[in-house]
Amino acid sequence: MRVLWFAEWQPLAVQRRLSRTRDAGPEGWVERLAEELRRDPGVTLAVATPTACPFAPFEDDGVLYLGVPTAAPAARVARIAHAWRHHLTPPHVLAAGAQLARDFGPDIIHVHGTEGAFGLLAGRVGGTPVVISLQGILREYERQYFAGRSAAEVARLAAGTEFLKGRGALHRYLLLRRQAAREACIMRGARWFIGRTDWDRGVLAAANPRATYFHCDEIMRVPFYAARWEPGGPGGSRICTTSSALMGKGTECLLEALALLQGRGVPGLRLRVAGVHPGSELDGIYRRAAARLGVADRVDWLGRLDAGGIVAELLAADAFAYPSYVDNSPNSLAEAMLVGVPTVASRVGGIPTLLKDGDEGLLFTPGDAGGLAAALGRLLDDRAAAARLGAAARVTATARHDPRTVAAHTLAIYEEIVARSRGARPAARGAA
Repeated sequence: MRVLWFAEWQPLAVQRRLSRTRDAGPEGWVERLAEELRRDPGVTLAVATPTACPFAPFEDDGVLYLGVPTAAPAARVARIAHAWRHHLTPPHVLAAGAQLARDFGPDIIHVHGTEGAFGLLAGRVGGTPVVISLQGILREYERQYFAGRSAAEVARLAAGTEFLKGRGALHRYLLLRRQAAREACIMRGARWFIGRTDWDRGVLAAANPRATYFHCDEIMRVPFYAARWEPGGPGGSRICTTSSALMGKGTECLLEALALLQGRGVPGLRLRVAGVHPGSELDGIYRRAAARLGVADRVDWLGRLDAGGIVAELLAADAFAYPSYVDNSPNSLAEAMLVGVPTVASRVGGIPTLLKDGDEGLLFTPGDAGGLAAALGRLLDDRAAAARLGAAARVTATARHDPRTVAAHTLAIYEEIVARSRGARPAARGAA
């Protein structure tokens, strides 16, 4: 089977080819899937990615990499003007992707995510079926983008230098609105989709009742499978969390919960925050919030960490918190479950599909700092019960994210879609 992927990010192999340094932080889970699929001798896999630096097609570790040429303004003033216009992917990039698909001649095209433009290839590549993975749902991110933000904070962003340069959180929001509108067209226009949670299944059904939905889980990064959390770490009450450059992650809510726990006199209380770029707009917002709440001396800002760094933080933590206002199937939560650290997460989006409340961790209402503090307090007060929750979560996550199972399920989905597209009798597995 010839399989062609379209992905908006640049895989590690392409970054090496272009002599670029990879930023520390989550690697695409899709790269782990590629590692598994290339082991199947019946699969020829190619990955196409947009690039402003053209490169010739090359093969690396059994995977063919193809570049879809893009162009960005070279001059500084032109770049700022371009950013202010919030341009989406130009039509010529989509046309180049379609031509690349015709040249490669795949049996199936898999577009990873609805956030980019390549989902519009459905119906533009002849009879080749196109299946699209549901990852983040931009419409919901747009609705929750400013959750937890005061009007004064938003005004401060508008007065900042990042905004004037066409960068920063406000410009990301304006671009997000246009991307969400494009995503709606993708979800209405395509036939085949892969998702992972009850939530993304429901979102798709509302947007396109005629679509066919397949459930398939993800493969996580290698270090998280081997690590195993054990109670009785360095002592104290150490909470870790992962945030990002995106708004809506609920970090301010966690800081409020930290203040409430501090008021209770919880001993040895510390919060370790990974994923926020030092010196960024969000870094400033969070640090000001910590100071305002009187917990600045209890927070460690770790910046971006690689997989090994995150594993070390999870193993040393007494609890993991994921307070996001919106999410589908966050990898950071899945990784924490794989390690087995006791976890609290917001009851939002697809998270209740991943984590069973009371059996594998604790869920709270997003934005409810008191509820988050109470849940964290339960884990810190009853360490034995917390350990049991973490152990149960690890069992579930290990089965759900088993690499061979996920890869086999993915191939079964491909085979069924190809068969049904050709009018053949489909396999009896995978569709829902």
